[in-house]
Amino acid sequence: MSNLSTTEVKHVSDIVQVLNSGIEFYRDAKEQVDNPQLASFFDRMINARRTVKQNLQPFAVAEEGEVEQGSAFTVEVRNIYTKIIGVMSSDKEHTYISQLEEVEDKTLDEIRTALNKKQSADCEAALLSSLATMQECHDEMKKLKRLS
Repeated sequence: MSNLSTTEVKHVSDIVQVLNSGIEFYRDAKEQVDNPQLASFFDRMINARRTVKQNLQPFAVAEEGEVEQGSAFTVEVRNIYTKIIGVMSSDKEHTYISQLEEVEDKTLDEIRTALNKKQSADCEAALLSSLATMQECHDEMKKLKRLS
């Protein structure tokens, strides 16, 4: 990786925060569903988010000066809302799938926001790779939402 400065990396720590929150949200959802195939699917989403987070973390460090361990407030609120609605809903799985698809939307929005800013070449490459991975996750979640 080239010598990064804070002027070469922008908005990556925000992406990592959304990824952190998404990982936690998927973990919570996995504990709430009874379907083992759906739990396995959530594991795949967790692993994809962890991989993207690992690839972006060096840029978050360059941006903020330390490892990003925070979470995104909007995703945390969505998680709490989903837990409340899930308790009252007759279709808990659909509730989680629907809300997690929104988290995937948020993740893509954050990556696109970062790509619209001037980034170092290696950061831009990592963001493009992350966008491709997260787009696949989004598409899988959207398909699952339509089927549920």
